[in-house]
Amino acid sequence: MGKGGKVGKEPKPPKVPLHLAHLAHAAPLTGAKKIKKKCCRSSPRCKGCPVLLLQAARLSEAGLSGKDLKKALKKARAA
Repeated sequence: MGKGGKVGKEPKPPKVPLHLAHLAHAAPLTGAKKIKKKCCRSSPRCKGCPVLLLQAARLSEAGLSGKDLKKALKKARAA
């Protein structure tokens, strides 16, 4: 291949602060590239917001997936 070939590369896992390591599995659900250390309380919440990631982790553990999970995360961001 040459320089810049992206064949077979996996996306990098998001950067995770140590106190939020237990939420790292929820980052791909929200599309976060970086997990923030602290919530800035903006509206709508950022995709990397720890509050949103905690909600996403709880929803996925509760069995939500697919379209229902996307709807619930959209509602969580708006709150």
